[in-house]
Amino acid sequence: MEKGLISKEFFIGRFLYLKDLLDNKIPNVRYITVNGRVGVTFSKYDNTTGQTVRRRITDKNSKWDRYCALATQRAKYEDQMNKLLTLWKENYRGSLEKLAQGYMLRPNTDNPYNSEFWKSLKEGANDYPKDKEYMHNGIIMRSVFETEVADVLDQLGVEYKYDTLIKTSSKKFLSPDFAMNLPEFNRCGFAEAMGGLSNFGYINNNIDKYGKYLNCGLYPNRDVALIPADSDYRPDQSTIMRMLAIVLDSLARQYVIRKAQ
Repeated sequence: MEKGLISKEFFIGRFLYLKDLLDNKIPNVRYITVNGRVGVTFSKYDNTTGQTVRRRITDKNSKWDRYCALATQRAKYEDQMNKLLTLWKENYRGSLEKLAQGYMLRPNTDNPYNSEFWKSLKEGANDYPKDKEYMHNGIIMRSVFETEVADVLDQLGVEYKYDTLIKTSSKKFLSPDFAMNLPEFNRCGFAEAMGGLSNFGYINNNIDKYGKYLNCGLYPNRDVALIPADSDYRPDQSTIMRMLAIVLDSLARQYVIRKAQ
């Protein structure tokens, strides 16, 4: 994969968000193995000694569900951080942490496609029939091309929902292939794997999608990545990443701000 396909602002924004979660907001609860059983370990303040100690519990403990949920949540964000740092090393030199110290996040406050909107989206809400079915990470998709776009999003550590429905101002529904969650900016982005552009029926079924996006205030190359393919051409992963990067970078540069010197 080519270097520098994703802007530094995207890396900085995601790093600042994940670091704050892991350092300040999510307790340090981790999965471990205790005598052959799955358990969790966590820090707890001991009122008797006045010290913070590590404790271990298994599923026999009454608080297991609570701590298990925290351990799962922490593992998710640690995985995202590891993916981010690995991708950074593949694209850039130097310390991402050191670079990020000169920046701050100014998350979106007025765009409707925010974290609450993301929570409202239901995956698989579009019941348009699938002529063929392809599995990716437990999700049934319509084409190999869609699974390749999903794979690139996985590499980026970007959480997505497949085949959601958005109600437009004209009371019609728009169904993005992928709604992308960018919580560091309090924003969603979208991606379309336009894989059948040499097929008249496919074009006819999708011809109004562009207008529906505009009707929702969502603009190609700012909010929506339109990734084209047909029977003769399908972009490779570097090209897919470059097309996604146009949207990711556009959003990142709105909300990642250099600190005043």
